[in-house]
Amino acid sequence: MDFKLILEAWLIANDPTPEQIELSEKRAKICETCEYRKEIIKKIKVANLCTKCGCPITKKVFTNTYNPCPMEKWKETDLDYFKDQKHKKTLL
Repeated sequence: MDFKLILEAWLIANDPTPEQIELSEKRAKICETCEYRKEIIKKIKVANLCTKCGCPITKKVFTNTYNPCPMEKWKETDLDYFKDQKHKKTLL
């Protein structure tokens, strides 16, 4: 678990730009059907965790890192968002 990545995502989630909101919604949609998503408390989205990395999904989707999904499921979604970013980060 990358604590710096998690902290960054939590900070962005508190005051995201419209672009960050759009990206987070696209990522979250991918996670909704992922086999590694675990719902800890039924019907409460903040209680959804990724069992691959242990991160809370509702916050991780806000990370400003290119494709941090351990299964690389956000790769295509992130391409459009990060293609113009000068400070593109990767976890490859």
